Amino acid sequence: MSGLNVTNPIKAGSYRAMCDLSLANADWQDLSSADFKDSATGEALASGLKFAWIGVVNLSLDGVAYVKYRARVAADDTTDNELPILPYSLHSDDIGTLTAEVTTISVKKPADLDSLYVIAGFDF
Repeated sequence: MSGLNVTNPIKAGSYRAMCDLSLANADWQDLSSADFKDSATGEALASGLKFAWIGVVNLSLDGVAYVKYRARVAADDTTDNELPILPYSLHSDDIGTLTAEVTTISVKKPADLDSLYVIAGFDF
């Protein structure tokens, strides 16, 4: 409703989970729900869940990380026109509101030794 300062609630998903990419190399990494650990149970999530919300934490002090809401084509895909995550920052997005159903994302950290964490909410 407009005029009452009321907005629809953001849908963050039925599951909250985390994926630590600190040990991964700096190539594009495809992630789906099976790559995440449920924060409530500690177990791996089932495959095929839809991303509802995403947060990417880039702990590099000087390198830009990237995210795209689809699978990579190759490990060395270009970063042109992809979403940047600036050094030592967080990118978050309510991707459950997109017209496309997102079941795979791809992330690229700045360098092999950098830490990158992906926090996500998922729905069936």
